[in-house]
Amino acid sequence: MNAALPRRHLLVVAPQCRSMEHLDRLKGAATELQAVLLDHQLGACSGGLRDRRSLLTGQELNSDVIRLRVREAIEYAAEERAHLVLALLGHGFVPGDTATLYLMGADSTYGRTESGVNVGELLTGAVNHLTIPSVLGIIDTCHATAALPPLHDLTVGTANGLGRLAVLMGSAVHEEGVDLAFSRSLTEAIRAGESGGGPLLGVDWGKKAVRARGIGQRITGFELDADGRPAAALWIARNAAYHRVRPGGLTGPLAHERLSATLGALDPGEPQDRLPYDEKSARERLAELEALPRGLRQVAAVRAVDAVLVAVQSVAFIRSWLETDLTTALVNRALHTLLAREHRLPAEVLEHSEVEAVDRVVFDRPRADDDCRGSLTRFVVLLAQNAGRDLRDPELTRWGHRIDAQRELNDAVTKAAGVEHERRLRLVVSLHSSLTGDWPGDIGAWLLQDGKTLVKAEFECPSADMMGTELALRKALVWAETHAEVHGLDLKRIDVAAPGKLLLEWRPEEAGVVQKLGVDYDVVLHWSRRLTPDVVLKEIEPRIRDRAKKIAACAHGVPVDWLEPKDTEERDVLGHQLENGRFRQAIGLTHPHGVDDGLLETLLVHTPVLLWPHSTGTFPRERHGSLEANWRDMPEALVRSYQHGWLNQDVQDFAVLRAVWDDYEWLRFCLLYRTEIPPAQTLDEDDR
Repeated sequence: MNAALPRRHLLVVAPQCRSMEHLDRLKGAATELQAVLLDHQLGACSGGLRDRRSLLTGQELNSDVIRLRVREAIEYAAEERAHLVLALLGHGFVPGDTATLYLMGADSTYGRTESGVNVGELLTGAVNHLTIPSVLGIIDTCHATAALPPLHDLTVGTANGLGRLAVLMGSAVHEEGVDLAFSRSLTEAIRAGESGGGPLLGVDWGKKAVRARGIGQRITGFELDADGRPAAALWIARNAAYHRVRPGGLTGPLAHERLSATLGALDPGEPQDRLPYDEKSARERLAELEALPRGLRQVAAVRAVDAVLVAVQSVAFIRSWLETDLTTALVNRALHTLLAREHRLPAEVLEHSEVEAVDRVVFDRPRADDDCRGSLTRFVVLLAQNAGRDLRDPELTRWGHRIDAQRELNDAVTKAAGVEHERRLRLVVSLHSSLTGDWPGDIGAWLLQDGKTLVKAEFECPSADMMGTELALRKALVWAETHAEVHGLDLKRIDVAAPGKLLLEWRPEEAGVVQKLGVDYDVVLHWSRRLTPDVVLKEIEPRIRDRAKKIAACAHGVPVDWLEPKDTEERDVLGHQLENGRFRQAIGLTHPHGVDDGLLETLLVHTPVLLWPHSTGTFPRERHGSLEANWRDMPEALVRSYQHGWLNQDVQDFAVLRAVWDDYEWLRFCLLYRTEIPPAQTLDEDDR
């Protein structure tokens, strides 16, 4: 099983046919099914249309619109390389003695094929898109089993018979569906899950689960999985009743799966209760396996049991070494960072215990790692760093020796030291000298090492406009890189502080003549008024620092209060809400409509982190989920999303956002700035 679940798109189509009996429970059944399939913990789907909608229903949903929207969903899934889940609910008919199902739109007439929607054609069209990994159909109509496409259409189509299709159908070819009982029962079954089952629920489970509820209909399931490459089976939902780790256990589900596969291949009669589960049983089984004749299956089994031994030893070490510092947030922050660096960050939000995290790192590692020890030592070093532990601690060294990973541990520690080396230096550039909020006559520059000022200077802007400011910024960068080289440090981060008006219209990461600044540097925006606060800002400053700490410490979800255009239209009302403490997190705007420097500065008085879309973009609620897996890696994740856009690579939905990110470190710098001696005199051209 791959713990990082793939991207899944959902479209539920539930038309009311005006020429047929009104289905009173249609909208409710469709809405409930949509809800469980969109639920991250269950169906893990996202909206299947380009506008992120996932449900089409009502008495105005005619057949032409259905065909158009399903084709749009297919094209969108193909572009995104997403698995497609297509659920069709409502009236359906089969013409004459054929076995072809037609879904009835609002304008359909029973028996008139030209007025209906050929379900098999829709499924075939989706399957034959080479970039759609798999298609799942859920059909709740009369004669639902007639939805199956002819087999020859699937085996000789564009996909050359390598398509992956699963269909779960709620009635037989000549049987009527009653009261949407099939989809309602399936929804209930998904919510309940299967006790003792695996982590994912497939079509065979769905068939049995709905049959067990006794709805009086013949439930049929079909699977065509001609592509042998995918590791995971076709599935409907995650198992809500799946216990990932047994209480008190030291091994996770991936270990159990690997052991079952490798030991079962070596001995088909291998009982499940003999699988190694702790250090003692793993050592005993390893000794047994090593005494067997060497062969491919024997080697695979030895490697699996060895990995289990390493995993259980590591869990025990982590618990004893970190003790009271070990928290869920600590574990998931380290795992998130590791997967981000390996470019394997999943769409899901990470919520793992230390057992599950080690299980994932050991058994779901990068292909480049021949052994689990490299990925595991990198994870443990990240844990140690986040907990503030010394990477030269003898206990850490002894753990590396114990699991035979001295070299891998040394590599991980060296790599971590290099990353910290890069983080030690940052260039701060501020435009706060502009008293009117327009382009300044000069900019201030500080080169910080470990949060302390190494050198500082001012740079004159040749002209009071964007071109003059960017020229001064480039000179400041040359100055900073020179000092960085002298001190043997690498500069990777540039903090740019500007007034609200310029934050709206300027993109400093795109400054540059030969190359954009953001290609090689993480350019982070700040609000320059915090450097020279008035009485109001000074009064609220302690609370802003506290909010910055809480935002950084958030372990689950996205700590953002989102405002729609209607929430910001009445500025007086918004001001009272802010004063009354209604918004205590980061603040995000979903639409650029009405956003001006006055609104930005009003909001920044009350929050250290502000997000808003570019002037040409929007960030509706349906897209907010794209931030979840990346929040712990912000604001750098936002910078990377811009870089991907420049290269025409896969771009995250949140790339439409701009951000002011006044984190705790920046707020401390603002305090230090006000207590330090003013910057040195402006450098003349001859001095540079």
